[in-house]
Amino acid sequence: MSASTKTIVTEQASEAGSRLGLQILAFVELLLLSVWLGSMIFFSFAVAPSAFAVLPTRELAGAMVTSTIGKVEALGLVIGPLLILIQAASWRARSSSNVNKILDVVLILVMISAAALSRFWISPQMVSLRAAMGGHIDDVSAVDPLRVQFNSLHQYSVALMSTAMIAGLVVLFLTVRSWRTTDLTFRNLER
Repeated sequence: MSASTKTIVTEQASEAGSRLGLQILAFVELLLLSVWLGSMIFFSFAVAPSAFAVLPTRELAGAMVTSTIGKVEALGLVIGPLLILIQAASWRARSSSNVNKILDVVLILVMISAAALSRFWISPQMVSLRAAMGGHIDDVSAVDPLRVQFNSLHQYSVALMSTAMIAGLVVLFLTVRSWRTTDLTFRNLER
């Protein structure tokens, strides 16, 4: 085998390894994003409504929802930074524009911020208010200041989760598009 042939074979092996590494990175990124986004969607449309529909008391349903949302928030606080690391590691390999890459990172930061605000500000205050009302929120007048504050925090919680889900859907779309475009670029380079 000539020296030029060995160089071409080495370059092809290196390119194949890079391609495999990027495919693994793309898989891990999509898996993490899907788990996080899926957990938010499942919580919002299945867990919370079902808890209030099936459990015998609203207090039990509230406790279950509080426990579950805490897990969704923690998941976001772990997965979010991992997604940013993947974005940084694959920055040069993605064929999408820098604007799209920056938008991805900004939207992931919005999702992380929503999870952090919910976990460290809203959820603890709601738990505290629930305890101050004796745990029986439905027995407290709708005009009671504690109940008004609780309802307001609940609306903030819903808005944060909705914002995070919308941001996640946009990130998912941009991510699939950027990896698909990267794959097409590799295929064109092979020809």
